[in-house]
Amino acid sequence: MIVPVNARFHPHLCLPRVMRAAALIALSLGGLSATAHAQSSAGAHVHGQARLDLTIEGRTLRIEAELPMETLTGFERAPRTDDERRRLDRALETVRLATLFRPSVDAGCKPTAQTYRWSGSSDSAPGVAALPADESHTDLLLTHEFECERPAKLGSIDIGLFEAFSRLRRIEARVAGPSGTQARTLQRSRRVLEVSR
Repeated sequence: MIVPVNARFHPHLCLPRVMRAAALIALSLGGLSATAHAQSSAGAHVHGQARLDLTIEGRTLRIEAELPMETLTGFERAPRTDDERRRLDRALETVRLATLFRPSVDAGCKPTAQTYRWSGSSDSAPGVAALPADESHTDLLLTHEFECERPAKLGSIDIGLFEAFSRLRRIEARVAGPSGTQARTLQRSRRVLEVSR
């Protein structure tokens, strides 16, 4: 509002305009907050972040991981170029061959099964052909199972996902076992998952 120099300034005349602006700002911020909450409640993906569910039942250790394709390759849809196809092939080769989960040695855990597939697909041998045809965001779902000779001595699991995938920054993990369910957050500087017994 421009006020002439010789005019008297009346703050109460400006108040409705200020209040309207404040109300618009508040509504905008509220809308953004509601949108962010809705996305987080719906499990919206976050680049560089993965989810991990561990279940300890008797002598069986089951680990399920959900890794966004962007974390594996740098893109989050079917590859379009030869370079992107090579990056995807390298990522899948790493998933097949790398030691991604290392239970504490004292527990005597031996791997018994490993499967992986793309989200939204039942194909257990994921490759380019198994990717969704549309441009939707895709996750790789891994399942590793171990048989542990001494499950009571399972104190920790070294998570090798950080070593395997440089874009991975954070893992939200849940551990379900005899002592209940615990939530843990792992980062590159803290990659060992402690297991409460």
